[in-house]
Amino acid sequence: MNAPRWLIETRNLTKIYGGNGGIHALDGVDLTIAPGELVSVMGPSGSGKSTLLNVIGALDRADGGSVIINGQDLTAITDLDSFRAHTVGFVFQLHNLLPTLTALENVEIPMTGNLGGAERSARARELLGMVGLADRMGHLPGQLSGGQRQRVAVARALANNPPLLLADEPTGSLDTASGQEILQLLRNLNHSHGVTILVVTHDLNVARQTNRVVFMQDGRIIREDIIGTPIEEDLKAWKHSGLGQHILAGDKELAARLGISAKGIKALQDLLNQGED
Repeated sequence: MNAPRWLIETRNLTKIYGGNGGIHALDGVDLTIAPGELVSVMGPSGSGKSTLLNVIGALDRADGGSVIINGQDLTAITDLDSFRAHTVGFVFQLHNLLPTLTALENVEIPMTGNLGGAERSARARELLGMVGLADRMGHLPGQLSGGQRQRVAVARALANNPPLLLADEPTGSLDTASGQEILQLLRNLNHSHGVTILVVTHDLNVARQTNRVVFMQDGRIIREDIIGTPIEEDLKAWKHSGLGQHILAGDKELAARLGISAKGIKALQDLLNQGED
């Protein structure tokens, strides 16, 4: 049997809170993500990005449309707990580790019922070594830094070797250095182990370290960008800013206020258009 073309595919996905007259958290979302991609989702608060992640991860049910993950239509799956355990790993902004268990024991939890004790321990040790915590296995969460706790959460998410990792603001509660370490870890997992990763973030610097960015607003996908060089990304950001839009529209009043000639405006327009999607 051939592997599915898309690891994630949503078709006309809708989610409404509060009934038909309520809030359309998702409003006809069509999204495809191929195996091995590293994709980020951005948007303002309330744009639907976390709802999309929850529906894809089978933590919430859509009200309309379909979600197909690794060839499986979620509406046809009766045991969603088993699906989540073997297909999807979750990393949240807050690590959600059990405070009374060691790092090793926290990573073992998802494997309970799937592997024997010795196998669970061996797998957990392997994963903690992979995320750089071979020397912290016996530590409780309270004895670890924020970045280290998030590394344990990543190891736990990979416990059952899922093909898909969903991360909701994984760097949101971390300082800059720790956040960068987590991002580098996710990139390494994607490149070296082929894990497909979908990251929800409000931070453009985080999104720029993925391969593709999906922008959401009011429950819809409004555009997608393939990540380019830093200069190309700066041009895209400037192009979609208020100033960039005025320049592209040939705003003569703005040009006069800035002391820019018609030739200068044309040069800026040409420069901004280099950031075309």
